Amino acid sequence: MSEKEASTEEAQPPAMGGMLITMLFMIYIMINPSMRDGMGNVAGSVLEPYVGFNGEYPILTIFAAGLIMICSNTIVRHFLIDWTLAAEIQGKMAEYNKALREARSSNQEGRLRKLMQMQPKVMSMQGEMMSNQMRPMGFTMIVAIPIIMWLYQFMESLTLQELSLPWNPRWDLIEKWWFLPHWILIYSLLAIPFGQALQRGLKIMSNWSEIQKLSDESPSLDSELLE
Repeated sequence: MSEKEASTEEAQPPAMGGMLITMLFMIYIMINPSMRDGMGNVAGSVLEPYVGFNGEYPILTIFAAGLIMICSNTIVRHFLIDWTLAAEIQGKMAEYNKALREARSSNQEGRLRKLMQMQPKVMSMQGEMMSNQMRPMGFTMIVAIPIIMWLYQFMESLTLQELSLPWNPRWDLIEKWWFLPHWILIYSLLAIPFGQALQRGLKIMSNWSEIQKLSDESPSLDSELLE
C-alpha cells in the first residue's frame, strides 16, 4: 500500500452506522403511536406508584421523573464517553481553526494550502468526536423516551391541568408554547440544571486523583520558586 493510500485510509471518518440506526429507531418510535403509548404505559407502571402522587402534585411529579431521567442519562454518558479523547480533539480543532484564520488574514498562501490539505484528517477527527459523543445515545433514549411518553399521558389524565402563578392565576400545563407544552418548560427549568451540576461533579470525582496530585505538588513548586 502506498503512502498516499495509507494516509487516505487513515483520514476516513469512523463508521457511523450505530448512530444512524439509533436515530432511525427514535424516528420510528416518534411516528408510531402504539409504540409510544406502550412505552409510556411501561414507564408509568414503574414510576406512577412512586412519583405520581395521585395527580395531586404535578410539579413534584415532573421534577422527580426529570431527576430519574437526567441522573440515569448523565451517569451513563459520563462512563461511556471518552472525555479525554473529546478534550484532545477539541484542542486540536481549536488550534487548526486558529491557524486557518491566521493564514487567511495574513495571505500566507503556502501555509493555507498545507492547512487545506489537512482537511480530510480534520473531518476524520470531527467524525470521531461525534461518534464518541453519540455512543451512549441508544441507552439514554431507551430511558428518556418512555419517561417523556408517560409524562404526556400523566399530564393529559390530570383532573386539574392548571397552575396558579404570580403572573398567571390559570397557567395551563398542556397548552403549548411554540411546539412545547408548558410542562416541558417546567421540566427544563427544574431538571436540566441539576443534570449539568451532576455532570460537573462526576468529572471532578473522575479527575480527583489528578487534582490531589497537583495539590500535593504545589507546595514544592512554590518553595522552588521562592528559592
